[in-house]
Amino acid sequence: MKFFILFLMGVMAGSMITIQSVLNSALGKKTGNLGSVLVLTIVSIAVLILLIALFPDTANLRRIPGLAEWYLYAGGVLGIIILAAPIFLIPRIGATSTLTALVVGQLVLALVMDQFGLFGIPKIEINLIRIMGLILLVAGALLIKQ
Repeated sequence: MKFFILFLMGVMAGSMITIQSVLNSALGKKTGNLGSVLVLTIVSIAVLILLIALFPDTANLRRIPGLAEWYLYAGGVLGIIILAAPIFLIPRIGATSTLTALVVGQLVLALVMDQFGLFGIPKIEINLIRIMGLILLVAGALLIKQ
């Protein structure tokens, strides 16, 4: 039951990604692709500052990693790409194909990361069932774009 509830939370967050992507793409038409990424980042920073002020226990900025752990900051660069991709792709291939491609990319890399336990995540081996699931996902992606 706990897994089901958490899974539903993930589904809800995923649906918000669709709304976010479509809205970001509309903003991109007005401000340009990178202009919208900049505006969205500024809005995100403002909201985060407010949330941290309201809930100070949710951030411990005294523990920011040093330069030896530079790779932990790659998420910021990846965030720009993740924001920019739908802004660029949705006007060209639509919301369904864009989000399907993003999900396929997420799951392919997630399988690889699970297989090797990258970045300290639990090691979960790729097996025939997981490969079949990926094949079905890709097949579904090809069908849904039609």
